[in-house]
Amino acid sequence: MISGTNQPNISYLGLPKGSINGEFSISSYSDILSLILDVCIINSSISSKVICLDINELDLSPDFFLDTIEEEDPDISARINDINGLINKNDLRICFFIGKDYFLGSQLDQVKTSTVRLLNILSSILDLLGVNYPSIIVRVGSAYGNRRNTMKSFCDRVLLLDKTTSEKLCVMNDEKPSLFSVTDLLSGIYYESGIPLCFRSLPHQFNAGGLSIREALFLASSTWKRGERPFFIHGESSDIDAHGISLSPIPTNKLTRRIPTFGLDCDIIIDSPGRELTYIDYVKNQKSLPPVVINKIIKK
Repeated sequence: MISGTNQPNISYLGLPKGSINGEFSISSYSDILSLILDVCIINSSISSKVICLDINELDLSPDFFLDTIEEEDPDISARINDINGLINKNDLRICFFIGKDYFLGSQLDQVKTSTVRLLNILSSILDLLGVNYPSIIVRVGSAYGNRRNTMKSFCDRVLLLDKTTSEKLCVMNDEKPSLFSVTDLLSGIYYESGIPLCFRSLPHQFNAGGLSIREALFLASSTWKRGERPFFIHGESSDIDAHGISLSPIPTNKLTRRIPTFGLDCDIIIDSPGRELTYIDYVKNQKSLPPVVINKIIKK
């Protein structure tokens, strides 16, 4: 898990830009299974082996939260079989990215309740597809001026989840220094709840927690169990200085540097507004790209 010779699988975050436009309305299990199937087909056609759906791109209607799954239903059963066929044939991984609106660490009871409900539903969908690895990427939430207490609240609320749901969680680092770095999450989340860390390289550059990119990636990867491949979310800043140092946590459309993995066995999810177009361009050109800037230049 920490090091190896396997080539990383590379993919992208969100719905494929060129094939699925606008918000996708979800009012039932059938709707979300259809969406997963469509993205599996699209990604398989471009050799992208990770399906990472951003929940905030989906218009989840109240009916979705009230729906129940009937595996005996011919349409549902057909979709599940088709998705599983693509997963097995193309060695696909499925995950959900929850970047905002749903936080287990929230002080608001309504947010806590809706988050627990959503996470359990997403877990049940992943169960249908045989997904039993960390595959629901979440943030802790706002720190409310007290990171330690907020992380404790997060860990307490993990206990409210179904066990199969908590086993699918991984938690990502934030870009704001007032929020949660890899250092914070290691001690406050992983050591307390066992939930592994999903490292995000661009936010880390603005909230490093005293760690280099290499150190943070190694530490985050070490929290995953043996036999599990960590997810690693990579983006390049839309604004850099003359030395190549990132000035904005907003990702750019085009990657101009090779993605550093330091020899780790991991899967890379590209965070970019260009989605699959950025992924295709990167895969085509990665061997000719220069290495990423790792160490900051101290300006006098």
